[in-house]
Amino acid sequence: MIVHLYETGNRAVSQMDQVTQQNAALVDQAAAATDSLKEQTRMLLQAVSVFQLSNRHEDPQVQEGTYRASQQLSFAEPAVLLGSRT
Repeated sequence: MIVHLYETGNRAVSQMDQVTQQNAALVDQAAAATDSLKEQTRMLLQAVSVFQLSNRHEDPQVQEGTYRASQQLSFAEPAVLLGSRT
């Protein structure tokens, strides 16, 4: 009976270790995807920065041509997006 409990415990620990490793790999993939999206966003902002908005808008920055989309863009840290557990 004790041997059975020992084997069951070993299997449970092994499964937890496997799931932990899978989760770590998913976190690494999510971080890489986040970095890629940040870079793509930077490139897109650079590409569209050549366009001017019409002067019909009431915002003086838009009328003066000083408004930039990047002024509205901010990146949150992954821990903020996922909810910090610390």
